[in-house]
Amino acid sequence: MSEPSTKTVDHFVYLVAPGALQETSKIWRDLGFTVVPGGKHADGLTENALIAFADGAYIELISFVHPLSHYPPDSPSYNARKNHVWASKHPGGFIDFAFLGNTGTPSVAATINARAARDGSGISYAGEVPGGRERPDGKVLQWLISAPIPDEHDKRGGGNGRGRVPFFCGDLTPRDLRVPQEPSETTHPNASLGIAHLHLLASPDDVARTAKQITTILGSSPLGSGPPSASAVNTNTSSLPSPSSVRESVSGTSSVRWHVEALKGDGGAEDAILLELSAPGSKEEERWLGERGAGIYRVKVRVKEETRYSAVGDAASASGVDGVRLVTKL
Repeated sequence: MSEPSTKTVDHFVYLVAPGALQETSKIWRDLGFTVVPGGKHADGLTENALIAFADGAYIELISFVHPLSHYPPDSPSYNARKNHVWASKHPGGFIDFAFLGNTGTPSVAATINARAARDGSGISYAGEVPGGRERPDGKVLQWLISAPIPDEHDKRGGGNGRGRVPFFCGDLTPRDLRVPQEPSETTHPNASLGIAHLHLLASPDDVARTAKQITTILGSSPLGSGPPSASAVNTNTSSLPSPSSVRESVSGTSSVRWHVEALKGDGGAEDAILLELSAPGSKEEERWLGERGAGIYRVKVRVKEETRYSAVGDAASASGVDGVRLVTKL
């Protein structure tokens, strides 16, 4: 039996403050994104809205329905909310990301764990567990989740491994029930087409470990490492708001890069998604890493051309939405 693909981008998780999902959805709409209501998850603790792209990936705006204080102390619901995998994450930013899994056969977790046993990277994934949610129209969705198991390094840092490397989400019900597919749902006023670039940050002493583990997860070698060059971030890029701001985000630090796949597309250069891991290269990045820990610093969304939403990155930050930029190409 052939190995399953483990490098197809599925979605990015953006945490919203409890009870603020509708308000935050409006902010993203004002930034030119089409936002589709998602529904409440099976555990009743979280709800979401989705920003889907024509390349098959999406951004999940997710919110806890209630703060922890809502639940009676030591009740089952209190403990479930307190121990939720994202309970310790900071709202107002990307906190996790998923690659596309399958129906469990062959097991993505077993595939990655077998690779790790061969290459000694130390990454380990838990076996697939079921999840789901009910859409506003009453349709029930089901999927399988396989998540990384925290290693000793993660535990020493007080983390659970989530967000530093991807988890996997595979559909048991048709994916088009989980992910908006209609052109009216994947077409955006700001001309967004899909994901161009995913930038992860890790501490300088953790980049090598995380890079080795990501290589195991993807099953493919990095494009290379070292200081960023003009070929890595094209000097002809028409970046929104500016090409220089993209280069500066990784200036002065080494980085490791991989090409990962969009679900839809012909595999050409215009569809390539760049996954980049680096240590902080600016005071802003150092502050972000100190506050949030290793994980997604920024997602760049590919657009057709410059529009009146060109400054979405600056406007988003001013609106309390952080971590997203528009670029015409890499």
